Amino acid sequence: MMKTKETKTKKSDELEDDDEFDYIKVPPDGGFGWVVLIACFLINMIIDGFLYAFGAISDDLKQHFACKEWAVSLVISIACSCYLLSAPLASALCNKWGCRPIGIIGGIIAALSVAASVYAPSIRIMWLLFGFIAGIGMGLVYLPSIVMVGYYFEKKRAIATGIVTAGTGIGSIAFGPFSRFLFDKLGWKYGLLILACILSGCALCALFMRPLKPIRKRRILEPIQLLDANTEPAPSTTSALLNENKEIGASHSSHEDLNTLETATENRLRANSAVSTKSRQSIKAEDAIRPMYQEDILYPGNVQQLPEYQAQPDLETYVQETTKVPETNKPTAMKAFWDTFLAMTNINVLNDKKMSILCLANICSMIGFYIPYLFIMKMAINERKIPEHNAVYLLSLIGFSNTAIRFASGWLTRIPYLTPLLANNLGLAIAGVVTLLVPFCSTYRLLVSYCIVWGGAIGTVYCSIMIRFIPFSLP
Repeated sequence: MMKTKETKTKKSDELEDDDEFDYIKVPPDGGFGWVVLIACFLINMIIDGFLYAFGAISDDLKQHFACKEWAVSLVISIACSCYLLSAPLASALCNKWGCRPIGIIGGIIAALSVAASVYAPSIRIMWLLFGFIAGIGMGLVYLPSIVMVGYYFEKKRAIATGIVTAGTGIGSIAFGPFSRFLFDKLGWKYGLLILACILSGCALCALFMRPLKPIRKRRILEPIQLLDANTEPAPSTTSALLNENKEIGASHSSHEDLNTLETATENRLRANSAVSTKSRQSIKAEDAIRPMYQEDILYPGNVQQLPEYQAQPDLETYVQETTKVPETNKPTAMKAFWDTFLAMTNINVLNDKKMSILCLANICSMIGFYIPYLFIMKMAINERKIPEHNAVYLLSLIGFSNTAIRFASGWLTRIPYLTPLLANNLGLAIAGVVTLLVPFCSTYRLLVSYCIVWGGAIGTVYCSIMIRFIPFSLP
């Protein structure tokens, strides 16, 4: 009986001690993180390269389905829309089941849908398979590749993000000429099947998205101690302790009095500590590894420049303070899913006028984002009479300059006077002006110059988009 009581006492003490600790995951900023970084780089390269190279294959689809240009363009429009609009769903799924399984499932869905679209009897079925289903699949594997950068990197996150997103430019360089080569040699059906096989490689890359093991860290208690009705206030002065000692001493020996006093004081302090820690629920081990509970998980810039980071004494405390688990009285099995999905689809943020203007500006800029990728090659061939084997490299030049800017984005964030807003505005202004001059580009060299400048300008805009939204997402 005595052993049973002692065991129960030890277990209760351990439970009380757990209330005084949080589980957190500490990004290694290296190590296996570099393997994850390469995997995420390849995912970005394959998916974005595949989508941006669609302009090189659209003529084949137009001839096969005997449809108009807008019908073929709608295939890639639906794919890109679903690819981006699936972000709230992908975020919630990753928070519930983890980035690795969702990335694998997304890669498989995308590859199978693209392969099945080869046998589509009409352009409408192509919209469904290639556009809708494959687009969602690509979104399910793309978002984990971005999330895992913030999951494994904190201090080196800006550079890591620049490397991963540079995969988009590398994909643009490689996939345009490569897809054109496949279609010329094998036909568009076999060529698209090979591209679907390459797309399935995203599922293999997702296998490396291993979750981190959480560690225990003592919680930072609130300065105000909350006491229940059955708990007496702990003595805060020497006189109070002496008075209590004097009362106890009336019926016990001095040695027993001292032990009793120490035990009583310790119990009160433990009670006060336990009550005060309950002002916020502790972070459990299973919640610590959920990526979307980390407030800065999608922030691509240098986190060391954030006021929230600078206000903390060390990295562990910063991670602890920016890991927010929504509290609920009735937790359900799908709590982690709905916490993220409802947060991602909450439109109350649009009540801020600055945020509304920012979103409207991004809608306007993104409307024209894919137009050069889709039509620059056709313009060069049909209107400037440039040979097809030369025109296909225009897409690669866009990717080349885009890649250079994305690689440099990690270092560009450290330029003192180059704010994200200034970089965004300069990029949009340059991209808009040079696009207005495209009708006057009558030679291949001028089109080459346009593609290089436009690709670099758009790369600048892309790298600054997420950073501009951070003031509205971090408290």
